[in-house]
Amino acid sequence: MTISAFIDGQYGTTGLQIQSRLEAHPDVELLSIPEALKKDPHLREAYLNRADVVFLCLPDEASRAAVALITNPATVIIDASSAFRVDPSWVYGVPELTGLRSKIQTSNRIANPGCYPTGMTLLTAPLVAAGILPRSYPLTVQAITGYSGGGKAMIADYQAFDPEQAESAAARLKNLDLNHKHLPEMQHIAGLDFAPVFVPTVGNFEQGMLVSIGLHEAALAGNAELVHTALTQAYRDEPFVTLWPLNDQSQLADGFLTPTGCNGTNRIELFVFSTEQRIYLVARLDNLGKGASGAAVQNMNCRFGLSETTGLLA
Repeated sequence: MTISAFIDGQYGTTGLQIQSRLEAHPDVELLSIPEALKKDPHLREAYLNRADVVFLCLPDEASRAAVALITNPATVIIDASSAFRVDPSWVYGVPELTGLRSKIQTSNRIANPGCYPTGMTLLTAPLVAAGILPRSYPLTVQAITGYSGGGKAMIADYQAFDPEQAESAAARLKNLDLNHKHLPEMQHIAGLDFAPVFVPTVGNFEQGMLVSIGLHEAALAGNAELVHTALTQAYRDEPFVTLWPLNDQSQLADGFLTPTGCNGTNRIELFVFSTEQRIYLVARLDNLGKGASGAAVQNMNCRFGLSETTGLLA
């Protein structure tokens, strides 16, 4: 089976990454509007309805407008914006989370997850489902990501920094209005009563991400061993999820956990550290891999009955 695929927004950061993966995919024919005709709205609409699968790599409103143009009921849409992630008529695109793989396999409307929520929900959703993490827990999520997550404008800014600017931008807090656009999906997909407190840090490196959550055992229905066991049971057969042993130190370099260890792959690594009634959960992933383009290709593979690892590095 050959799948015809069209990327709307192929020249953005995520679009280019999806394109590179699809070009190497053995089961995909990539449809592309000729450069001279890329602004032709009628041709774009034709491609949106011709392809077996359409990847939307657009801002939220532009994604909604593109969906309205797709009248072919057989077209599968994988949307990389945040427009539909909590829409009940769309399926959230994380096959590893309980119940979602079977829904992705039969849905023509798949909302690709955000990079931060991918780490956060894979760490917390199994704990909430098992009753270990109370739905009412006042969660705080920390994260550091490479600047590529901010798109072309942020990439250009960072790459143009002189040495003095680069030093001052080594790590900068973002979204201090405490109203990050990923909060609704974090709360909804993890199954929490309240949205977490979440302020990400952007680092002066291009790709890579760490998402971390601190927990107090006294507020949980279980300890670190039960937390680790719940994650083990949730992901034991998942090819892209690596759960390291409890308190594993093997991935630390001189005591540091770097955010770039999964770069270039669709792998996500989970860690559980604990001491004296305190637990610290960490997810490491490529923000442009499992956090964006790799996830989109995995969702396509899942939807069309291919091995989810096809065309992707674990």
